[in-house]
Amino acid sequence: MFRKIRIAPRMALMIIIGAGGILGTVIGYNYVSARGLLLEELQQKSNHLARATAFRIEVTGYAVEKVVQSAAFMLTENEHTVAQQYDLLENLVADNPEIFGAAIAPWPKGEAPYVWRAAPPAQKLLRGDLNEEGYQYDVWDWFALPRDLKRMIWTEPYFDEGGGNALMVTRAAPVWDAEDEFTGVITSDVSLEWLREMLAQLPVGRSGYAFLVSATGVIISHPAGDLIMNESIFSLAEARGSENLRRIGQRMIQGETGFVFFDGLTDTKPAWLAFSPVPSTGWSVGLVFPENELLGVVFDFSRNTLFFGAAGFALLLMLSLLIARSISRPLQQLEAGARTLATGNLDVSLPVVTGKDEVAGLANAFESMRNDLKRYMIDLAQTTAAKERIESEMQIARDIQMSLVPHTFPPFPNRNDMEIYAILEPAREIGGDFYDFYMIDEDELCLVVGDVSGKGVPAALFMAVTRTFLRSIWQEEHSPAATMTRLNRELVRDNDSCMFVTLFCARINLTTGHCVYANGGHNPPFLLHAGKPAMAPPTVKGVVVGGMPDFTFGEGELFFAPGDAIFIYTDGVTEAMNPENALSGDAWTRAQIEKYRDLDCNGMVEAMRKALADYTRGAEQSDDITMLAFRRG
Repeated sequence: MFRKIRIAPRMALMIIIGAGGILGTVIGYNYVSARGLLLEELQQKSNHLARATAFRIEVTGYAVEKVVQSAAFMLTENEHTVAQQYDLLENLVADNPEIFGAAIAPWPKGEAPYVWRAAPPAQKLLRGDLNEEGYQYDVWDWFALPRDLKRMIWTEPYFDEGGGNALMVTRAAPVWDAEDEFTGVITSDVSLEWLREMLAQLPVGRSGYAFLVSATGVIISHPAGDLIMNESIFSLAEARGSENLRRIGQRMIQGETGFVFFDGLTDTKPAWLAFSPVPSTGWSVGLVFPENELLGVVFDFSRNTLFFGAAGFALLLMLSLLIARSISRPLQQLEAGARTLATGNLDVSLPVVTGKDEVAGLANAFESMRNDLKRYMIDLAQTTAAKERIESEMQIARDIQMSLVPHTFPPFPNRNDMEIYAILEPAREIGGDFYDFYMIDEDELCLVVGDVSGKGVPAALFMAVTRTFLRSIWQEEHSPAATMTRLNRELVRDNDSCMFVTLFCARINLTTGHCVYANGGHNPPFLLHAGKPAMAPPTVKGVVVGGMPDFTFGEGELFFAPGDAIFIYTDGVTEAMNPENALSGDAWTRAQIEKYRDLDCNGMVEAMRKALADYTRGAEQSDDITMLAFRRG
């Protein structure tokens, strides 16, 4: 009769009977509730203290920011001699005790005035020139970042030897003239020694402490001086293998506010951490409260609870063992059968469990699973065979497609009046891109690059049809525009799938360098003339081929001097995506071509292939990539 009751009610009934009287005196002690109330109160107080501390730092940073901003404005509005610049810096440092030193670094480089406080106990201001002895200040972050970002910045903290090896941070702002031209950078160096004293005075308990990290997680202030500027919160997390510390560091440098459990920076003593950002600098303040101090009352409560509950839990353990024994025997049999199933023997006998409880349901589920696995193995074998057949056919289709485009280079080894090199990399097994080139006669060469809409098998079939039509029509027309006009009519006819192809077609006279071309909605290629930047050819009348009936294509003319080149490509080059889903784009492509324009055609294409691989960094290829380079000899 008892076996017919389901496992959960049976266990609950037996535990309640055994534990009801034993744990009656223990229920009044609510550890979780007391601990939660204490932590809630601590969270409110510690978050308020962390925000107040961050605000105090922010106020100092804001004051320095206004001083630097005002000085930059004065330099923009009025021209100053070098002597006046020294006077301006001297007044700035003298009137602002939180500033250790200030500098004006001109651009182009010249005399760079710098005024700073002498080391204690002297109370005078010193002058110097940052440009002396070949100091390359234009490559340092405090100069390069304001110039490139066109805004005021805080540098990462550093130890300044001139300031008595004190911890410093620099606020730097760009300076512009009346025509908004960059003329230099003005800086203020701020000592952070006052932070140590302020953080040391915070009320964080006997063994608690406060620390400060930079925007990159570097320790700026900490009671352990050897950590300052020598370690970051991430290096400490790595050294200890603490994933929790690493997550906390990420939240701190991202400017979040929080109150979390904390296992220490240099030890593993449990504690609680309240942190808050300093927005203007990107820093973050952390206040550490040791758990043994915070929860001392709760720990005393826990010890009393443990004393009174130990005997009750001992009796409860005995009752639990009785409960487990009532259900363990059939489960042991079921486990043995399951282990045999795991070896692949799907014909093993499973125990028959009577009743209506969970164990019986589990046994029935295993039986059903075994039958399902048998059917699945049969289906899997059939599916695997079909997949292998499809993959084999797709590989054959890829080999056939690649054989349709020229793949022997150099294609005309006996000619020294030209270079040609091309590659085709489908995004899938097969794709819709293609290229072609062939000699029309002894002096004239035809170049074609195309990109069919879509991918996969349909695009590959449309590509093969397009290439066949193109070669056939070219033998009769010889003109790129006329050839593309006839090809358009042929592709539009019976094109129920509404597919189309973009084409760039050119005829080049290798003797004279004269070239005529037509463009059917294709990416404009890059012309590489000696002494000129890479540029697109003049636009001619044209749309995608196969999309609009009775369209007449226009034709343009070019001239290739010896050494001039053309780089033709498909949109798989300009639409390559990196792991952040950012497209390479036309500007990036043009910049790469400029870098490799002096290479031979083979080197140019292979360098572009490598540049694309470096840009995408292993991201999945989103479109077919075709590149063809031609240079007149």
